Amino acid sequence: MKRFLCSTIIILVTFILSACATETSQSNNTVADDLTSIPQVLENTPVQTSENDTTESFSSDQLGLCFSYPQGYTQIPYSDAVEIAAPDLPDTNVKGLFWLEISDSNDRTAEEITDQDLTDLAGMDIGRWTVMLDDEEAVVLDGMPGQELQRRVYVVHEQTLYVLAFWPARSENKAAADQMESLYATITDSWAWSPCP
Repeated sequence: MKRFLCSTIIILVTFILSACATETSQSNNTVADDLTSIPQVLENTPVQTSENDTTESFSSDQLGLCFSYPQGYTQIPYSDAVEIAAPDLPDTNVKGLFWLEISDSNDRTAEEITDQDLTDLAGMDIGRWTVMLDDEEAVVLDGMPGQELQRRVYVVHEQTLYVLAFWPARSENKAAADQMESLYATITDSWAWSPCP
């Protein structure tokens, strides 16, 4: 009888332990499935940091620069000019634009050039801050006059003045303003001087 009782207890303990192991295994698989499904969701979500999925590239050894811009935006081909246009917006002719102006700096720094521009525009509400373009400090002037207000980024690299213009700044058209902010962030964050990566 003792043998029978011992055998029965051993069988019951073995059964209970195997049931617990199965439950734990299923529970761990569920957790593992949940963890593996999270990255898949994140990978399919467009994010600015994943440049391969959400941006296009512009590169020019002749101009000595390269940058990325949002996918779906269009590079408008001109002879030696660079212009990027956001997609058309419904019920408006305003949309985000970027263009690049290049000229001789005449031995002036970006600070000196923007100081002169601000002197010429005395009395206007112009925002001013700095941003890094690759390894060069650039000066940003926000609210510059034009057909619509513009954000202009001034940088001098190897005695050449590059002015990155973004339009429209401070616009009441939220969709166009969002397009401009997307252009500004993507281009300035990815800017690099030749040789391009």
